[in-house]
Amino acid sequence: MNEAVFPVLGAAFIFLVVLPASALLARAALVLLEAVEARGPLHGLNARYLILTGSSILPVGWFLSAGLHQVEGGRSVVGCLLSHDAASRCFEPGYFSVALSIGVAVFWACSLREQHRTRSSTSPRALAMRHRLEKLASESSEFGDLVGRFRVTESVGFALGTEGLFRRRVVVGVSYAEELADDALIGALAHEWEHVRSFDPLRYGALQLALAMNPLGAALLAQPAARWIGAREAHCDREAVIRGAAPLALADAIVRAARPTHRFAVALATHDTTWLRFRVNLLIAFAEAPPTHCCHRGSAVLPVALVLLLATLLLPHGTSTAALDALHLGTEQALAYFSH
Repeated sequence: MNEAVFPVLGAAFIFLVVLPASALLARAALVLLEAVEARGPLHGLNARYLILTGSSILPVGWFLSAGLHQVEGGRSVVGCLLSHDAASRCFEPGYFSVALSIGVAVFWACSLREQHRTRSSTSPRALAMRHRLEKLASESSEFGDLVGRFRVTESVGFALGTEGLFRRRVVVGVSYAEELADDALIGALAHEWEHVRSFDPLRYGALQLALAMNPLGAALLAQPAARWIGAREAHCDREAVIRGAAPLALADAIVRAARPTHRFAVALATHDTTWLRFRVNLLIAFAEAPPTHCCHRGSAVLPVALVLLLATLLLPHGTSTAALDALHLGTEQALAYFSH
């Protein structure tokens, strides 16, 4: 039987059937988690994040690894493509993994197409602002590691954000920062330091990819993802205040940043007025009663996520790949049925 179409049909089945089914399970798990975890939106952030991203990334990772594992024994490409039954070797699962990888890359590119990287500015005005930022950071014992991590831009309408998957940088809009007093700017920088420290651009990027490559991601998981992002931003506000930021000054910086900006992966404020009000009210409460660490350690989610991903990738090499075998056989049977 000619099975040249299996890599394409198998990858399509993953994106059109497996991932939507996984999204349904993830939504059910999130509803159950919210029912059990009734202590407020800042609790359970790590668990919610792992459900949101794992529902897409872990199934795809398993099938990619399983396909590569089946090629490790070495099978003939020609024999597999022309006559599978007579083939002593088969690299078809490898082609399936390649097709799946291409699909993920396409979804990732589509999810990033609306993001714009800001341009650094080197005008005297921008250099003066950079000097101010470096001075404020160097005088702080809480986020002094931000020294050398600033990019200053004169892009119209840009406020403040963090970019870079591994080499994180805080990007500051000159016009925005010029509006802020030192205490408000310090609060905004303390907020961004939490994003830098916790690799949030990488974290947000993985979430964005997970939603983009799941056909039901936007319909079922976009709202829980938006709630997670809002709660994550509020958590960063809490950490900034714990590090010494003035709550009301930080609230002022957030409100000033909530205006039209370039789309950015991790920004100080968004247009979601519900979460904006929540964060401002939270900071007003912090002005009366200083917060303490109570909810979770945000940076812990990345090691846990990496361990889960590594275990998923290694699992097919130590256990059965029956799910991939069933997918392969089902594709063959479907092709035979529709070709006769």
